[in-house]
Amino acid sequence: MNMKDEAELGLAVHWVQQALILAYEDNCPFRPVKTGRQSQRWTSELESLRREVRRLFNKCKADNNLHSWELYREAQLRYRKEVQKASKETWRASCSFVNNLPRPARLHRAPSRDPEIRLGSLVAPSGERTQS
Repeated sequence: MNMKDEAELGLAVHWVQQALILAYEDNCPFRPVKTGRQSQRWTSELESLRREVRRLFNKCKADNNLHSWELYREAQLRYRKEVQKASKETWRASCSFVNNLPRPARLHRAPSRDPEIRLGSLVAPSGERTQS
């Protein structure tokens, strides 16, 4: 293709640019970005307990009855205990999963989860020597 002037060159650049953009969009469709990981511990049971606590709290505000407040506190205590129990179970499951991984995979996984950890930040426990 012979370019006779600057306008033809600009048109050719525009054509190539549009072809590249179209090829990229065809092969890499847009997807919504997930900003965080969804909690593994959150279950439908916890959701129903949370709704129950909120319902009782709203009822207590409207009634201002001592018995209603006692029911609310009991429900709130049940909810907190279930959240703590689910959190512990999730932590145990996560630890057992990590412990079942091969050692190199564990070393790779630790820094990849936390952006604050850098490659040189892993230190051998005291008493162990690294090979130079």
